[in-house]
Amino acid sequence: MRFILALLLTPSLALADSFECNANGAVVRLDDGTTYYLGKSCDAAREGGGQGRWWLTASAYAVEIDGQARRLPIEVDCESLPFCSP
Repeated sequence: MRFILALLLTPSLALADSFECNANGAVVRLDDGTTYYLGKSCDAAREGGGQGRWWLTASAYAVEIDGQARRLPIEVDCESLPFCSP
C-alpha cells in the first residue's frame, strides 16, 4: 500500500503546453520541448535556431520556421499580439 501511495504523491515529470506574454509578444513552450517566440510584427523564432513568421487561422495559431509550417496545439491569449494573417 505504501508503494501505491508514493506513486500517487510523486509529481508528474510530463511537460504541458504553455505560453507567457511579454512586451515583445509571446513565448510558447510545447510539451515536446520546443520553444517558439512570437513577435508583435508577426515574426517568429525557434529556440535553438530558425526564424520565420506566425499567423492566426480560423481555429489555430500556426508558425512557419525556415519554410516548415506547424500548427500550435495551444491558444495564445496575449493582448500584445496583433491579428496576423497568412
